[in-house]
Amino acid sequence: MKKQVVLGVMAALLASCSLAVASPLVTSNVPLDSRFYDYVEKLEGMGYINDMPASTKPYSRLDMAKWLANVNPSGMPDYLKVYYDEMVADLAEEIAYVKGDSKGFKSNVKLRSASVEFSYVDADQTIYGYKGNNSDQQINASWQPLNKDNNGYRYGNHFNAVGKLNISGSLNKDLAVSLTPRFSYDKDNHGDASLVEGYAKTHLGVWGIEIGKQPLQWGGHGHNSAFVFSNNATPHTMLKLNLLEPHTFDNGFLSFLGKANINAFFSKMEGNRKEQAQGYYGGAASESDSANLVGVRVDVTPSNIFTFGLERVSMIKSFNKDWLFGDNAEQNDQWNDIGGADFRLKFPGMQVYGSAYGEDQAGGLPSEYAYSAGLYFPQLSADGSWDLRLEGAKTNQWWYHHWTFTNGWTYKNDIMGNAMGKDALQYTAVINHYMDNGDQLGLSFSTTDFDRHVVNNPEMQEFKINYAKKLKKNMYLDAMIGYAKIDNANYERNKSNSTKMMGLGLRWEY
Repeated sequence: MKKQVVLGVMAALLASCSLAVASPLVTSNVPLDSRFYDYVEKLEGMGYINDMPASTKPYSRLDMAKWLANVNPSGMPDYLKVYYDEMVADLAEEIAYVKGDSKGFKSNVKLRSASVEFSYVDADQTIYGYKGNNSDQQINASWQPLNKDNNGYRYGNHFNAVGKLNISGSLNKDLAVSLTPRFSYDKDNHGDASLVEGYAKTHLGVWGIEIGKQPLQWGGHGHNSAFVFSNNATPHTMLKLNLLEPHTFDNGFLSFLGKANINAFFSKMEGNRKEQAQGYYGGAASESDSANLVGVRVDVTPSNIFTFGLERVSMIKSFNKDWLFGDNAEQNDQWNDIGGADFRLKFPGMQVYGSAYGEDQAGGLPSEYAYSAGLYFPQLSADGSWDLRLEGAKTNQWWYHHWTFTNGWTYKNDIMGNAMGKDALQYTAVINHYMDNGDQLGLSFSTTDFDRHVVNNPEMQEFKINYAKKLKKNMYLDAMIGYAKIDNANYERNKSNSTKMMGLGLRWEY
């Protein structure tokens, strides 16, 4: 997909959106690890939400309130009614605003959730690296079995304890804030305190403006990580812009597009990337400290059964006019682009989704591709108490590494996109069972073939069992048992490693 297409759609949206138009309520975003994302997906899959949520996450509290405000719970299965009631209770003020009670809205900043997770890991090796046929195909990052899309957090061997708080809400109609500190302890790294997210959100007309640290997941339909930008790595501190409400093309030659939204961000990479690059192909000479990271994504929903997105994210040494339309090769690789498109299409009883992304290196066109495809069956049983998801993803051998930015598509030693890395093939199957009281049992299996063109490449099989139970009105139990087997571990022929993990968590919602 030419980068000009993304820029053209974005220009059309910019031209049609006025800064002077009154904005809706500014709300904080729902954290990416919230169970509400699964609830929205289930409600939409069962036909209770007519709108088709885009794959640009996080969603705001107002987004979710608008979807729920139009839900008719009549005849809803018992398990789904439990989830619906939980969301309605938490988003009550935002739902009231959507239904017209705008004058009654007051500040609602408060402690929204607290959680503690205890886990035990028994691993022959806790983390693994990415390799290539040659030193110029390495990626300066690591991966951990049974752990991805976890905001850069790594479990230590044996005992782990992690606690989190989320304080968020709207101070008034024009300003929202969110703060999520994380406290952790493990026998490898001992104690640590970090900030998963902390940002302020306001607006200029219809445009939302966010400043701070926040996990994002762009284009990640299903359970596989987004190819370009996900919450696999430590969240960036960034300036982010987006339309607070999708723009509707009511008439004119673009009316066939239905509605669309823009998300864009600007951030900086680490200040010590040259130091990190020591020993890698090209070393520190070509790497850049504090490189710019710029992303733009356009989501378009022509109807309530189809949505697609166009995306481009660039790691840039310095801005120039050729970055918009030029041939990167003529600029001595002053930037590293990944861009492409993804879609989701609904059929009765089934959804199909997929993506095609590429390293944007050849005259504005992606030249090295990665693909994903998936099927979602929200009603494997008539009442939807069983559902099934099947997915596949593939990257090629040039994915995520670069001869100028020699650390690769990484941030703080994690890939910013999909943890499967380059030249990989991954298949995933997930089946869930929902019980009338709201309890949920999930089984998942995935197999990943890393660095397929490398001699003695690693292969991993992962199996997980998840169980979630509501203990009291606002208290929940989450349990997980996982097993992973890694063949040809560390690219050593016939070397088999394993990782076993058990987790038990408690969370409180307020």
